[in-house]
Amino acid sequence: MDIVLFNTHDIVIFVTIYLCLLFAVIAMAGRHSQGWRNVWLSGFLLSQAFVAFYVLALWGEGFHSWVLSHTPWIFSVLELALWVEGPLLLLYVRSVLFRRTQFQRFDLILVAPVAAYLAVFIAVHLAFDSSEGPPMLQLLKSASVQQYEDVRNLVRASFGGWALWTILRYERHMSDVYSNVDLLSYRWLKILVLGFIGLRLWTVLYLTVYLVINFVAGAGTVAADDLGTLGLLANYGQLLLISGLLYYGLGGGYESQRVAQRTLEEVGEAKADNRQAYSAEQVQRLSRHMAQARPYLNSNLRLEDLAHQVSLSSKLLSNLINREFGCNFFEYVNRYRLAEVKAALADPEQVDTSVLDLALRAGYNSKTTFNRLFKLDTGVTPSQFRKTELAVVPVREPAG
Repeated sequence: MDIVLFNTHDIVIFVTIYLCLLFAVIAMAGRHSQGWRNVWLSGFLLSQAFVAFYVLALWGEGFHSWVLSHTPWIFSVLELALWVEGPLLLLYVRSVLFRRTQFQRFDLILVAPVAAYLAVFIAVHLAFDSSEGPPMLQLLKSASVQQYEDVRNLVRASFGGWALWTILRYERHMSDVYSNVDLLSYRWLKILVLGFIGLRLWTVLYLTVYLVINFVAGAGTVAADDLGTLGLLANYGQLLLISGLLYYGLGGGYESQRVAQRTLEEVGEAKADNRQAYSAEQVQRLSRHMAQARPYLNSNLRLEDLAHQVSLSSKLLSNLINREFGCNFFEYVNRYRLAEVKAALADPEQVDTSVLDLALRAGYNSKTTFNRLFKLDTGVTPSQFRKTELAVVPVREPAG
């Protein structure tokens, strides 16, 4: 009799494994252009392929028996993927946000899940007799499995929480390090991380539903097997998560917009520092550079770029702008851009140049942001401002 190794729901898992392996290879092939971003993306995708294969090995009907008889050691190997996926996600998120990532002593916690897994690995091999089956599989069938899986899933979700906190902290400081922020949207990255957290807590969620229903309606009202559909939904959710990651994660265009992680940390330090750490000469140097070199015309100007141009640290420049001019970097640079556009709008020689072209020349990359900032500054639209300023200019008579 033929043994059925897989069922129709397993197709979703196969597709997930195939996509993860394929694009992990593609990401590694493009690592020279995208650097560590693609390395961490590839690592995360490989971990997701192993996690999906692990689900198949644990719950696939005939496939579980086949793996048990042919490669029983694989359960211990695949269990590791569940512990390392969280750190890999965090490292990928950092590489998307930052041009250079600076590792600190606190980041040693990134290897804590590997250390925890090694401790579990040693413990189960000491506690269980390998002649009765793979020790890791015996743990998963033991009475302690629920406590173990809850701890493991909370660790996985906690790294997702760390990644989400990193994104939110980054977004709070974007106006302190970028002169244009409209094209910097990390909503997709937040959705990815929230999806990761949700899926890792999914098992805890539906087991809680099972316990609550039986507590309220009476023991035995719902059997654990009745919630099998909720377990299957996690496989479909995982495929959606990977599809979204591949759609957005392999896109380009981040390199010119990213800053070094240290720059963001220096901005935070500058805001917390109440001292006037700069000199009058440094203020004059900055103002002279802005007037003569006009660096604000570069739409991709960043705090660290301007700091390098005026030979100041990012922390000192941020402190100077905040205290001396009473604004953040974004507001400071856009004051010059607005002045540039207003001068052009009042110039009769540029009357035939569109407002949008003038805004783009001044360093804006979003018409919406320009119009909003212009009206906040002047109280009128750019077109109304031009009309008022040029009202005194006599109309040129056409040639006879």
